[in-house]
Amino acid sequence: MIDRYPPAPAGIERDLDNFPHDVSEEPSVDDPLGDASDGVLGGSRDGSTRTGSGDGDGEPGSANELPEGPPEEADDPEDLLDPRDVLRRLTGLLGGSGIEVGDVQVQGQNATGHGAVAIGTVNVTTARDGAGRVWFETLIEASVREIASGYAYTPSDQRLDHHLQHQHLVCLSGPVGTGLITSATLAVARKHGFDRVRVLGVEQLSDLLGAEAPLPAGHGYVLRLSEAALREVDGFTLVALSARAATSGTTVVLVGDFSQRRHDLVGHVVEHRRAPATEVFRAQLRYHLRGQCVGWCVDSCDGRCLERYVDVDCVGHQLLSAYLAGEPRPSEVLKVVAMIARTVPKAAALAERLEQFLPLQLRERAVEILEMRPDGEEVGGFTNEEVRAFRLSCAVLAGQPVAEIHQAARRLARPDLEEMTSTGAPLRGSAIDALLGSTLGQAVTRLNDVRAPGGCRIDFPAGTEPLRSALLEVAWTEWWSPGQLLDWLADLIRGDLPAVRQAAAGAIGWSATRDVQAALDIVGVLARERRAGVRQAAAIVLVAMAMQPTLHHRVRTELGRWTAGPAAHLRDTVARAYGLGLAQLWPDAALVQLRQVAQARMQRWNNSVVRGLVEVYRNGHAASVVPALVEWTASVDPEVQLHAARTLRVLADRWAEPPREHWPELLHLLDQGTIRLADLAVLWATALSLPWTAYRSWRTLGFWLDRADRQSTVAGHCLELVRHVIAGQPALRHRLDHQLHHVWRPVMPHNDLLDDVQRMIDEETR
Repeated sequence: MIDRYPPAPAGIERDLDNFPHDVSEEPSVDDPLGDASDGVLGGSRDGSTRTGSGDGDGEPGSANELPEGPPEEADDPEDLLDPRDVLRRLTGLLGGSGIEVGDVQVQGQNATGHGAVAIGTVNVTTARDGAGRVWFETLIEASVREIASGYAYTPSDQRLDHHLQHQHLVCLSGPVGTGLITSATLAVARKHGFDRVRVLGVEQLSDLLGAEAPLPAGHGYVLRLSEAALREVDGFTLVALSARAATSGTTVVLVGDFSQRRHDLVGHVVEHRRAPATEVFRAQLRYHLRGQCVGWCVDSCDGRCLERYVDVDCVGHQLLSAYLAGEPRPSEVLKVVAMIARTVPKAAALAERLEQFLPLQLRERAVEILEMRPDGEEVGGFTNEEVRAFRLSCAVLAGQPVAEIHQAARRLARPDLEEMTSTGAPLRGSAIDALLGSTLGQAVTRLNDVRAPGGCRIDFPAGTEPLRSALLEVAWTEWWSPGQLLDWLADLIRGDLPAVRQAAAGAIGWSATRDVQAALDIVGVLARERRAGVRQAAAIVLVAMAMQPTLHHRVRTELGRWTAGPAAHLRDTVARAYGLGLAQLWPDAALVQLRQVAQARMQRWNNSVVRGLVEVYRNGHAASVVPALVEWTASVDPEVQLHAARTLRVLADRWAEPPREHWPELLHLLDQGTIRLADLAVLWATALSLPWTAYRSWRTLGFWLDRADRQSTVAGHCLELVRHVIAGQPALRHRLDHQLHHVWRPVMPHNDLLDDVQRMIDEETR
């Protein structure tokens, strides 16, 4: 009888109460959890597993045949995962929805126009000083106006204009190659006029301070500084140059990456803020197609067809919008614009062009990131192999602390070392900048987190996941052998950090398209591990592989072989895969294979099967799950019965969505005709009878009756269900009566629905 159960132990209180949302940890001898231990580790005061009343009501013989005692092995708990989060992360890495394009985020000015790359082709005047150390080139007015007509203005332009109104010298700071010269050129043009813009060149910055330096008044000058020149700049030099420009009535804009010097040169530096890539694309495409009719207008074209083509056909296109969301570099946006402007493709033709062009562009950037200088020169004190490994580790372990990324990189760069230990001080800003490089540094975000090892995390912002895939592809094809990469990823999975294990598992799943047999061999080894966390990661690999259509057949064949085989850990990994998202892809196969897995004795101490069944259920397959579970209750295998009862108890804790949130979800489905009353009654009768699920099941039934009180429709369904559960079941009727008088009445003294339950019991007794 339920009143013989003591208050639930601490482990049981953490059972599967919130199971659909927070899956419990792996049951073990030292930390018993939920149904996996309700009877084994003491369901009643005397330590027995009986749930019958004191007058000798017995339990079904099959339940008593379950083996007693602890599991055969002590296992470490795996991380608690939501299948939806797993699928979301894998979708980002695998491309998802067929969108396999995207780009990196640019931290600097997202300026456009051919000025950034073609300023040198529009010069009409060149002047030098006598020594040839200072020269300038005057830009044609028409060319400057043409640049301005396709330029996307940014918030930093307003700040730059403000500085130029009050100062004669400004340092415009941003990463190289992000259109800084274009932005500086137009800022100077807005102050002095489109015919008074000059590009300045010097051998050394100090040469501008010489008396013979020819800087005619009334013009604006743009000077791009090299890395060497940037190191020479100091505050006094800027003060002197500013005074010289003020004296001659000129304006000078120094262009370069002053990010490491902005505190030293405070007051002179303007940081660039990029324009959204979408606005850059719009401005440039309108500029390239200006004056053209792109809509086959009948009589006369008013230009509206161009706006529709730019905003609807192009920016609204799924592939292109995903690409622009990744904030590609200006030079890359210009290439896409030029490709579209040549033929103005639409619909299927546009999709075909984008599918061909965008992945190639993305791969070029990935090659640029991983391809180091051929002379083998060290970067920031790190060898080329270490830098390349760090950049690949960023792609694999996106979102992880920089210390973990660095540790993983060292394992890849130096696989000969048997044990990797922490070395010296953690990586700091300058070292991280050197390891990332300019291109990757613009793609990732560095999130300060004092709780993380190293003080920060490195992540790829939304829209840039395709760059991660591109880096993996280049790594596979050009830098490391498949065996070396897979061994490295498997080594990460065997580590102690769940987040690192999951990220490495996703990378192995992605790699499977490159060498499916090698990936299956690796996941097979991982799936045989004793540690639950490693098997969980192996399950994530299987989910990632199954998400790729070309691998469906191989994965299903392998899962079928594992399920039918004798290896308990392999079967457990199959169940975990279904619980982590595979049930959404293959619900029919899940019901068949999970039943085979449920027969394994090992599953008595695991909840993997229940998790998989719940995933099938909550993804719209309740009409298939409930009848299947009814068949499980009639199985000759006591473990299969046990899993059916466990699943019912978990599903009974789910409640319907508003406006029927006061309905238990199972009763809501019953009311809708999705499931049958007879099936639901069989499952409840099993869960209330088995000693390993009875404790929680009786408590849940009492909660149903409490919530149904004064809810006439819900109450009617509850009573009808209880009537079917106890019909022809004297033992259950006797337990219900005891529960009513000794448990529910004291807790719910004002519940009128309990009077109806009492009348039902009396009627059944007669």
